[in-house]
Amino acid sequence: MLHKRLAWLACGLAFALAGCSGDQDPTDPPGSDVEPPTSATAPDFIVGPYLQAPASDQMTVMFETGESNAEVWVRPFDGKGEFTRVSAESHSLDGLVRKAPIHQLSSNTLYEYYVVTKVLGEQRATPRYAFKTWPQAGDGVEQARIIALSDTQLDRDEYAKVLTNVVNQGFLQHECDAAQPQICAENIAAITISGDVVQVGGNRQNWREQLFGSLAAITPYVPLVTVPGNHDYYSDAELRLYRTYMAPPENGSIGYEDKWYYLDYLDLRLVGLDSYSISGAHGAFNRDTLAVQRQWLKETLNDAEVQGRHFVLGMFHHGCLSEMWNVGESIGSCEMVAELEQYSARTGAVTGHLFGHTHAYSRGQSRDVNHLWLNAASASGYIEPLDDADHQAKQIRDYDTFEISRSEFGYNLLTFHFGDAPTMTLERKKGGFDGDTEFSVVDSLTFSVEDNINLPLVTAGTGEQDASAVELGVQVAMPEAVRAVHWQVSESAEFDGVVYDIWGNGTRRQNLYYGPADEVEGDHESGYVAIDTQADADIFNLKLSDSSVRVGGDDYYRWNKRYSEQNTHTSSYDAYAGQSRPELALRPGTTWYWRARVRDAHMNWSAWSDVASFDIAGTRTNNLIVNGDAEAGDMSGWALQKGMMNAITANDNGGFGPAEGTYYFAGRGFGKGAPSDCCEEQVIQEIDLSAYATEVDAGHAYAEFSAMLSTWSGADEPRLQLTVLDAGGAELAWVGDDVLTSKSSQSWKARQVSGQLPSGARTLRVSMGGVRKAGNDNDVYFDDLKLFLYY
Repeated sequence: MLHKRLAWLACGLAFALAGCSGDQDPTDPPGSDVEPPTSATAPDFIVGPYLQAPASDQMTVMFETGESNAEVWVRPFDGKGEFTRVSAESHSLDGLVRKAPIHQLSSNTLYEYYVVTKVLGEQRATPRYAFKTWPQAGDGVEQARIIALSDTQLDRDEYAKVLTNVVNQGFLQHECDAAQPQICAENIAAITISGDVVQVGGNRQNWREQLFGSLAAITPYVPLVTVPGNHDYYSDAELRLYRTYMAPPENGSIGYEDKWYYLDYLDLRLVGLDSYSISGAHGAFNRDTLAVQRQWLKETLNDAEVQGRHFVLGMFHHGCLSEMWNVGESIGSCEMVAELEQYSARTGAVTGHLFGHTHAYSRGQSRDVNHLWLNAASASGYIEPLDDADHQAKQIRDYDTFEISRSEFGYNLLTFHFGDAPTMTLERKKGGFDGDTEFSVVDSLTFSVEDNINLPLVTAGTGEQDASAVELGVQVAMPEAVRAVHWQVSESAEFDGVVYDIWGNGTRRQNLYYGPADEVEGDHESGYVAIDTQADADIFNLKLSDSSVRVGGDDYYRWNKRYSEQNTHTSSYDAYAGQSRPELALRPGTTWYWRARVRDAHMNWSAWSDVASFDIAGTRTNNLIVNGDAEAGDMSGWALQKGMMNAITANDNGGFGPAEGTYYFAGRGFGKGAPSDCCEEQVIQEIDLSAYATEVDAGHAYAEFSAMLSTWSGADEPRLQLTVLDAGGAELAWVGDDVLTSKSSQSWKARQVSGQLPSGARTLRVSMGGVRKAGNDNDVYFDDLKLFLYY
């Protein structure tokens, strides 16, 4: 049978890796006080030994066999003393998968172990294997090395050897020693797989052959740490086989123990999460599961903060942002990223997250904190077609967050240095397909927390400027030490209003991405060749007039996905709650303030430069809206279209006060009477633009519309819109015609749209109102409406 042939091969490989030579029995270390178990026949494994749930005082050995009375014999690797014999309990319904949790071990200690079975009274034993317990404080350990993989599934036969090559030609040659596999146990703390562990989770042969067959040379020595991906749910909605073969620590939420958990290695907390059930595309979005997992993550991070962890690494399958496959993104994953970033912001720790789903390597970093974004693929999953124009048009986007994307096979090595100056270093090693097995380092980056004294000084971008030719400039004492520049522009000298951040692809030393499909070099076997879009770029000067900038940058794409099935919910992390965001427009008659800071090679920011300012020649009108703040105490200036709108005070609304002044606008009710029809309100105000027709038609006129919005409980829906009309009253399209709304409860949220007015615009119509969804009153509130014209 196939599993017997695999068992024979695994056994032979294990003996070879144990270093047998001459007449010496590799299972009999010299000088042992107690003889190790021996037998003429090794156990017949369906899946050979592999390690789970590592800790400083325990390790779990698992395997699959039809043989009975299975035990694991374990003792320190020096081969002296008695064995601890641990019964391997059943971990599957059919009794074939066995689990032997070994407790009360010493920390930071190399152990030898043997799997022993009995067949018809005959003892069978494996050769010697080894594992090393994780250290604890006081053991003198200064670093940890973790191999990060993703997408180990085999979805095309031509890639059948990729994962085996990654192990045998990569791990065993570059990270340890194939002739002395116990060195793997000492050199590598864990191997992580960020989902899509197998091709079809409900296919048992996929587990036995594709995964464990390919990893057989190293899994007896190094713990395997995994999270499920969408493929692991295929044909197995309850993750029955995933939970059969994987046994992580049971410290997750009750009822979800196998789906999320954490492991601690000294100052590092590794948090495994399940992104499938909180995803839209390639998942089954479940709001309750999202709430439970997110709350557990918050508590787990709070605990890490109490313990002073300097490193926290999240691990899940679906990407928050994914340059090479946009449809693989998930808002739920972005919420987990936000929690990790907030931990870094609160504590100063280095954080990061490992993901996959996209079969390419991508490495990025958060803008404001030391947080690594690492797409750890592909370890076997097929390489996506970067030379296909349709794929490029529909599936890829060059995000500012990512500095490098490479379509290739390979693996990642993360090295954590502990102590007074903690660092995290990433190395990417490319290879896997036959003929591409050198596994050379193609990317490296070290995160540390240290001072960056390279303060930028302003050299250009002051005084009166032409809106079409604004250029900002800085200089630093050590330009060679700068990896990236971050620019901020605002109409507020304190940067406490709307702030535009220019950071990412065009402001750093390198940006590896892909050119047009017909120019892409490479193939789907060894990978496609990325190009550096920043080659020879001057990052110390910014042509602001050429920049297309939206508030928040990539933050917009976190919460607004490309395809409808991905937009599962409006996230509470989204400051704009799914609404449009202001876009930079250098309008005539405005004054702008700006500053810059620089990032070093280890991701540390300098202080901000001094604040500089420039003026755009032109004029700004007064507020064109009559009674936009409701301070007239009535609806003067507004024409009723539907229902009823009112000017009310805090006393009319149980103490909920205005954004400014005494009065604000509200829907029907509040002691003001209520029309019998249900349930929409609308008032309008039209502003005549005929006095500005020359500027409008010349393309020199910009409109800026802003307001404060709120609700009582988030149930009723406020609606506010600025519409542009021509001389005949027909609507004209323009960039600011979005309907503005808010779900904010008894707190005011600012909403704003702005942009150039189209030629022929003669009237601006402001529409204010909303729809009652619950209760008797229509709890839609507005205040401080402003409309300015710039020309």
